[in-house]
Amino acid sequence: MNEWVSHPMAQSIIVPFIAALITSKLLNRLRLSGLAVIAGFCAVVYLAADFNFEPLSAIKKIVLSGLIAAVIGLLLDLTPNWRFMRYLIVIACSNVALWMLWPVLQQKEIQEATIYSIGIVAYVTWVTILMDRLATKPARAGSAGMGLGIGIGISASLSASALLGQLGLAIGMACSAYLLAQLTSGKPFSCGRTFTLPLSLLCGLISPATMMLAQMPWYCLPVLAAIPFVAHVPLPRNWSIREQIVTLSILTLIIGAVSILLAWNKAGGIPI
Repeated sequence: MNEWVSHPMAQSIIVPFIAALITSKLLNRLRLSGLAVIAGFCAVVYLAADFNFEPLSAIKKIVLSGLIAAVIGLLLDLTPNWRFMRYLIVIACSNVALWMLWPVLQQKEIQEATIYSIGIVAYVTWVTILMDRLATKPARAGSAGMGLGIGIGISASLSASALLGQLGLAIGMACSAYLLAQLTSGKPFSCGRTFTLPLSLLCGLISPATMMLAQMPWYCLPVLAAIPFVAHVPLPRNWSIREQIVTLSILTLIIGAVSILLAWNKAGGIPI
């Protein structure tokens, strides 16, 4: 049993999927099924890393930020929706991304560090805004999260970052479980910022971290950024939740596959 749980595939795919599926099923009546994404993420952190934040490395900053975002997202869902909240969320997420990578950026020339900083902030801002707009659309939010998580996870693994790859895959599998729960019930589950805030922040942090700390090519980020945009594609109003999930999942996974192919090519896997 211990050997099975210690296997990277079980840690990053099976365990987070089961944790998220149980969470989404059990907590949907309380309108807290959005916690599925952080449940799956925490499961892989517990198995593959730890919750000891000393010293506070970039990966531990990602974990800590994801936990705090889940708490804040839950609180935001329990309070009135302030007019400028989305912009405050974007500013906070962008600053978290720079805080995470600040030690790395400090080691670069001013011009290079500025270019990287602008690109990272633009990526995080884009993903955060688009995901926040899906907070009331569980099929779209779940599909975007699945495409992002799987795309980031496999791209990171191909870019010589096994742990970041596991964290990304855990997010993708948690979102897959969240979608499966809706598919089997035929009804949309609760979503909210409890789901979209930690999802967008974690995906917004893991990709730049893999680019700066490992070997993910920078052009994977704009491809990954297209995933939440594709999740906004108009669909017929009379479509059932099952039809929405299947269609949106296919579209987002296709975009995620493009990022995977680009990372694979950079690693020397395929000739393009």
